[in-house]
Amino acid sequence: IMNFISMEQDEKITSILAMPKEKKSAEGLSLLMATQNGTVKKTAADKFREVRRSGLLAISLEKGDSLISTKFVHAGDNVFLVTSKGQSIRFDEKDVREMGRQAAGVRGMKIGVGDSIVGAGVVPKGAKGQLLVLSSTGYGKKTNLSEYKCQGRGGTGIKTMSITPKTKQLVGGAVILGNG
Repeated sequence: IMNFISMEQDEKITSILAMPKEKKSAEGLSLLMATQNGTVKKTAADKFREVRRSGLLAISLEKGDSLISTKFVHAGDNVFLVTSKGQSIRFDEKDVREMGRQAAGVRGMKIGVGDSIVGAGVVPKGAKGQLLVLSSTGYGKKTNLSEYKCQGRGGTGIKTMSITPKTKQLVGGAVILGNG
């Protein structure tokens, strides 16, 4: 990847997305970014069509925060965020207004002390599936997406998995589309 963009020493890749070539399939397409501290940001995908060798600034991060996920979203999609202490939230993508590339974003989920976002996912309008969460000790849990009600962004969410000495903390969460 170093042959395509220049990166700082402490930078790392968190997501790679292929931009649709046809303008028609890219209409209404936005990038949704989520950070470790619970910030989310939505920017029109066409703002990233022409990338310079030096790269483009996609989000302004607060000190100590890092980008953990970037996904494509369309109008009507839902967004999921999962924390290391077992909380998750589901909200409409329209709750996050579109912003310019240099903006920092808005609060997607209220994070408690010692907690952080470990997973993010997008559910297309009307899609069915499950939310998969994984713990640091290898335990996992799949829950039907229909069990998560849509809330307003910025809340604390609901318990998705109990954190015990046996399970320890969550290290990942992802939306699995399909049956469910």
